[in-house]
Amino acid sequence: MTETNGATSRNFKAFVWHGLFLAFATTFTEINTVLPALVVQAGGTAFQLGLLTAIMVGVPMLAQLFFAGVFAPRRIKKPYLLAGIYMRVLALLGVAWTLSRVTSLQTGGVLIFLVYLWMLLFTTSGAFAGLAYTDILGKSVMGLDRRRFFIIRQIFNSLGILISALIARQVLVQLPYPQNYFVLFLAAGALLFVASGGFLFLKERPTKTTLQAGSILEILRYIPRALRADPNLRNFVILTNLTGFALTSIPFYIAMAKDRFGLGSEAVGNFLLVQILGMLLSNLFWSRLVNRGGFRAGLFATAGLGAILPLLALAVVFWGSGTYYYAVFFVSGMMLSARKIAFDGALLEISTEENRTLYQGIVGAFNITVAVFPLLGGVLITGFGFTPLFLLVSVCLMAAIPVVGRLNCPVERAT
Repeated sequence: MTETNGATSRNFKAFVWHGLFLAFATTFTEINTVLPALVVQAGGTAFQLGLLTAIMVGVPMLAQLFFAGVFAPRRIKKPYLLAGIYMRVLALLGVAWTLSRVTSLQTGGVLIFLVYLWMLLFTTSGAFAGLAYTDILGKSVMGLDRRRFFIIRQIFNSLGILISALIARQVLVQLPYPQNYFVLFLAAGALLFVASGGFLFLKERPTKTTLQAGSILEILRYIPRALRADPNLRNFVILTNLTGFALTSIPFYIAMAKDRFGLGSEAVGNFLLVQILGMLLSNLFWSRLVNRGGFRAGLFATAGLGAILPLLALAVVFWGSGTYYYAVFFVSGMMLSARKIAFDGALLEISTEENRTLYQGIVGAFNITVAVFPLLGGVLITGFGFTPLFLLVSVCLMAAIPVVGRLNCPVERAT
């Protein structure tokens, strides 16, 4: 094996190692369930939940754009990757420490405020580390190895989510508040630290770039030029937003199930378990599909399943029963798995070493759907009900299909 092949193999294993343990850490602090439940348990209001969403979703979008100008000219990014991960570890352990001090805090409002501060550090450092991660991955794992990596990473990720979800459920049930959340955040911090261990042995080659560090204003001036010059980037931003409707509408399927079928917390937990099984089992199919048709085939699958999903949910509500509703979450798991494989891989394919960091910052900053639709969806449901909302989601995903067709994403077939 040559030195280059040896470095590629080592980096491949480092990224897979990180992905497995990251799945555990992410599930223990899941932003759609665990974190909101912690805020509610501490006496949080609906407004405070909305503020938490803004911190977890909105801040990374802006932070990525800011850090993109700083990272773009850096030829070596491994130190920044490790620094970002260690700051995230500190933030998770900080939440655990805060929870251990609950009895000495005067009100639940103080606890929530401190959690906000730790999560602000967590999301900001996540944007910091994410840019370095993508750049190093793009130049470390290439060609057919890149496709194989995303498939293997998703398989390990799904297994990790399944196991950690079962563990998290038991911790939340068996231990009283706040000990249960203390254990989850302490474990998440420890597991994320273990996940970073793989990157200590990562061998990074310098990025080929002629870019200079730029301020946020210079980056903002660069964006229109980049969007005009590269149809691939323009189409990818459009595609990210259209498919974002499918991603952010999933919580509304739970809301509709509780509204129409009167299903309780146990059924909701089962829905999430079925969703994870859908992710895990569909990986076998996505492996064959992506190997034959490239990442664009995965993008087509994401858009197609995203268009079918809301129609399936409405059909079950009008003509089926709560039992058949499990199919909705199995299909959603399939869609999420395809999206994770295809989108991360496609971004690497349409970018180069020189512009990859800037492209990631632009895509993140313009992912408006993820930030806005959860709030807008709640307003639409209150005023018009679930049916118009889900029909809108289906139409947006259908509109995404021709956008995928316009995306120039190279296809290399395995022999």
